[in-house]
Amino acid sequence: MRNFRMSLLVSTLGAAFTFQALSGAAALAKGKKKGGEEAAPKASVAEVSKLKAVRFGDPKAGTFKWGMKPEEVQQLVRVQVEKKYEPRIKQAAQDPGKQQRIRDEKERELGAVKKSFTKFDGAKTGWDVSIIGPEFDQNTGEAVLVTKEDMWTRYFFFFEDGLYKMFLAFNKDALGDKTFADFGRDREGIYGRAKEVYRDEKVKGGIKHVLDHFEWSAGSDKLRLVDRSEFYGVFCLVLADGDAARRVAERRKVVNPGGEKHDSLVDAVTAKDENNRDANDNIIDRLTGHDIKKPGDEEKHADIVVPSPTKAPSASEVNAKTPASATSPAPEKETPSKKKGGKKNELEGLEL
Repeated sequence: MRNFRMSLLVSTLGAAFTFQALSGAAALAKGKKKGGEEAAPKASVAEVSKLKAVRFGDPKAGTFKWGMKPEEVQQLVRVQVEKKYEPRIKQAAQDPGKQQRIRDEKERELGAVKKSFTKFDGAKTGWDVSIIGPEFDQNTGEAVLVTKEDMWTRYFFFFEDGLYKMFLAFNKDALGDKTFADFGRDREGIYGRAKEVYRDEKVKGGIKHVLDHFEWSAGSDKLRLVDRSEFYGVFCLVLADGDAARRVAERRKVVNPGGEKHDSLVDAVTAKDENNRDANDNIIDRLTGHDIKKPGDEEKHADIVVPSPTKAPSASEVNAKTPASATSPAPEKETPSKKKGGKKNELEGLEL
């Protein structure tokens, strides 16, 4: 009987330990993506919604929604800009001239927004070597529209004429003197704990583990904080519709199979140079595609072979030939008026 009780106790404890192990494994798997990659923690939905508000922090003013057409986004931007100028116009009510200047300033800003709309249909633009260079590919149905706001510059990205991503480049004064890691901790205080993603960089003497970005998930939306401070001096939030972003990625693979998106400016600045000169002295040429070769850059060609006579003349053969200079006077130097055929130089006497 005692043996039976002992066996029962061992079986019960074994089952308990097994259940606990399975539960722990299930919980661990729940927090990981397919393939073993850790999933990004969930962000505060309320705070992420503020990023989509037409007037930041005020969802009642209207919301930018995924799938909006460029014209619809422009209309909401117009509402945003008009709200921004409204107090200034009211304050200048007693000065019609000043009021008109403010209205003109508003219209110029709206005109700049409209003019900024760019389709990435293969033609090179300034955007290819800008802060948003890594955020799009050419010939993939993508486009961008830009507007400046109080806290950041907002870049609207479209895929097949539908809004799918917003890139928010913070103004420098919003960053203070904080490092990227410090700023990321601040954002975690707003959106919740983030996943920190690192990249390996080759450095002298080995590999350096560098913080690349912070990452959150908010339903089907994806939120990232990326570091653009090395070349542009700012940090940026990137909010995207996860489903549309996957479709964009698939389109890019078809258009540019095996390709990897790089920031052209970063590549140009950090490219290794095999000559001893300054590695960046022709950066403008490289960015514009008009690369002027420097000494040592020219393509190497095969050695030029100069033909030589197979048999040198003998002394008697050389002496047998009388040099023309011994029997003939030195030829008179040809002047412009005594060219072949006796024709006068057609440009002679023409004032330039």
